[in-house]
Amino acid sequence: MTNKNKRARGRSATMASGPATRSAASSNAPQRRGLLDSIFAPRVPGRSSMPGLRTSAARGLAVTTGTPAIAVGVALTVILEWLGALAFGFEGPFARFTNALALAPVGTSFDATLSTGLFGLRNGFFAILGFVVLRAVVQALFVAAIVEVLRSSPLGRWTLVRALRTLPATLAVNMAGVGILTLATLLGSMIGTLGLFLQLGALVFGVYLLSFAPVIAASETRRLADSMGRSMRAARMPGAGNLTLAAIYVFLSFVVLAVVPWPGSQLGVNPTAAAWVVVLVANLLHMVMQAAVAFRYLSVAGEVPEAAPKRRAAPRASGRR
Repeated sequence: MTNKNKRARGRSATMASGPATRSAASSNAPQRRGLLDSIFAPRVPGRSSMPGLRTSAARGLAVTTGTPAIAVGVALTVILEWLGALAFGFEGPFARFTNALALAPVGTSFDATLSTGLFGLRNGFFAILGFVVLRAVVQALFVAAIVEVLRSSPLGRWTLVRALRTLPATLAVNMAGVGILTLATLLGSMIGTLGLFLQLGALVFGVYLLSFAPVIAASETRRLADSMGRSMRAARMPGAGNLTLAAIYVFLSFVVLAVVPWPGSQLGVNPTAAAWVVVLVANLLHMVMQAAVAFRYLSVAGEVPEAAPKRRAAPRASGRR
């Protein structure tokens, strides 16, 4: 074969393979990431098998009311927090304690209100850190107990070990709640009446993205950053209804329990029996929400993908000598 024929055959092969090569290269090229993907975590493709809202609520109610240690623990914790607030000079209103055991950042707003009411605006800013630590410890204990019950394990000393492992995540989530509330309050003060909707939206946003993190820390051996990122990926699973659940939860926590008046809600240091019933039932429902969140994550834990590996910087091409 002559050189001329070889060159002609080479050109024809290149032209034939060119479109296929370009098509393969385009298919392997990384897709453009959205705004939320670049800030938080990539959205999981497809649909998840996460339980529905009614099923989750029913399972959460069964776990909470069917476990005496959890149900009685809720009542004892609220009573002890009430007595502690009285010792520091709390004068009411008693309605604030409907969110004593709420998930962050809803519960964090209770801490902020209580700390500023007890110690003033300046000292309350530092006192809220102590309240956040206390909330993190209490939440870690309850989350550990809930995970044990959902896994059909007995409550015991290993529950305390699980709670210690969960504590960094609950502390991080509640500190993030402080940041979300602070930012929403500052921005809300600039836009007037619409600031209330901004603050409610920030609470929904926080519950939506962060509520799975303590459950992940309690049920899996992961680093804190990995637990937080996995919580965001689990929250954004399509078809899961996590945003709807967070919006309903925030709405009920504030509009129904704190805004709607009920007997004895405005009393200070002498709440009536009816007022105590409302407060204890409200906090029991907060624990139902915590158990529902745990049940939803444990049901789809195997479907949540791992974080994408970090890209290594491409080596620089050496210059010609």
